[in-house]
Amino acid sequence: VSRDGGELIIPVNTTGIDNVTITHDNGDRWDIDPETGDMTPAEGWIKLVKVINNYETRALPQWTSGIQLYIEDNNSNYERSAEITVYSFTKQAKVTVRQGF
Repeated sequence: VSRDGGELIIPVNTTGIDNVTITHDNGDRWDIDPETGDMTPAEGWIKLVKVINNYETRALPQWTSGIQLYIEDNNSNYERSAEITVYSFTKQAKVTVRQGF
């Protein structure tokens, strides 16, 4: 995604999305005070806005779903990435979102 951030929709074909997790890079887990070096937990630069569901009738119910993400501007001097995991019953799929600087 561009350094300017914004919204991103990732299409997902499942029998229903049960859960979504976002795992940030190690460097994105802390905000560091430049004067003291103190670290506080970071809010995270990528957030799940919503899970989008559209039901289609088939022998096995299948949804053409999606996840809508909001990505903040990248004002740092490094590329950052986050792994998005979507769960449907016992199955899961992962995608990595990378944002340049």
